[in-house]
Amino acid sequence: MIRVLASFFCILSLLGCHPVQQEQPAERLLPISHHREVDRPIPFILRADGKEWVLDLRRIGFDGIDPTTLDRDAFDRWLQPIERELYRPPRSAHFRNRVLIPHQIGRKVDRQAIEGWLDVIHDYTGRPLEVPFIPLKPSITTSDLKGIRQRLLGTYSTRFNPGNVNRTHNILLSTKAIDHVVVGVGEVFSFNKTVGPRTRKRGYRPAPVIVRGEYSEGIGGGICQTSSTLFNSVDQAGLRIIQRVSHSREVTYVPPGRDATVSWGGPDFQFQNQLNRPILLVASARNGWLTVSVYSSADVQHRKRPVPKPPREEPDTQRARPLEPNARPGHP
Repeated sequence: MIRVLASFFCILSLLGCHPVQQEQPAERLLPISHHREVDRPIPFILRADGKEWVLDLRRIGFDGIDPTTLDRDAFDRWLQPIERELYRPPRSAHFRNRVLIPHQIGRKVDRQAIEGWLDVIHDYTGRPLEVPFIPLKPSITTSDLKGIRQRLLGTYSTRFNPGNVNRTHNILLSTKAIDHVVVGVGEVFSFNKTVGPRTRKRGYRPAPVIVRGEYSEGIGGGICQTSSTLFNSVDQAGLRIIQRVSHSREVTYVPPGRDATVSWGGPDFQFQNQLNRPILLVASARNGWLTVSVYSSADVQHRKRPVPKPPREEPDTQRARPLEPNARPGHP
């Protein structure tokens, strides 16, 4: 019997016949998990300040294998708002009510480091990554200000009448605004920007001012004595004068031609610290004398300039000799 069956199968073989087998479609031969792998998200996770940001890299073209398939422009658009949110500007050391406020280091996202991750993206997916930062140092540090009063560069004093209550009040407000202001290396100081608008809401009072060459009442009268005293002090310190305008009438609290009129929305007094170290303005008004001094550190390099001495008598802020009619108006 066995010999008969063997002969039968041998004959079938010679005739090209084979046992029938049921074939499976090609896609059914693939592992069941194949399609799941193709669709599975590939998360890129950044973490900072207790927050997380997640990006599915497949949504920006990454095929899960080749890093060059990742759309860098799309990644950049995703990263930009995160950069803005995490950016912290540096804050220079400064004085508040004559108290030294330490500097603060800033930061920005280290974009170059993150872009380096994308070249080997397989090593940086599926787990939270701490955002890399670049520290930002402020232009003026705490140590800069600790020694900023080591050297007096210039000082100037002018007299005022304390009996003129409103005018004295305005002088006190404007003097406080510029007191202990630090001007960094290369920085331009603006009197108008530093003192701000002279309005009733900000505490300024009506006092005599010069308008078109004549005296009248105006809010903030008296502040030009502050700006003029400041001008003579910084001029003596050898600082670079950027903008200065004289009054349309000769004032009596400084020598002729040594005034600096200011008006909100009009003339401004500006100077630049072109020295190699930050400078400090120290201003005070008491007992009928307004004084502004300029200080810096011991290693500052500067050249003092001669300035005429101020009048010793009490100034008359109501009567003064007229100057050229085409001069600019201002506050006496």
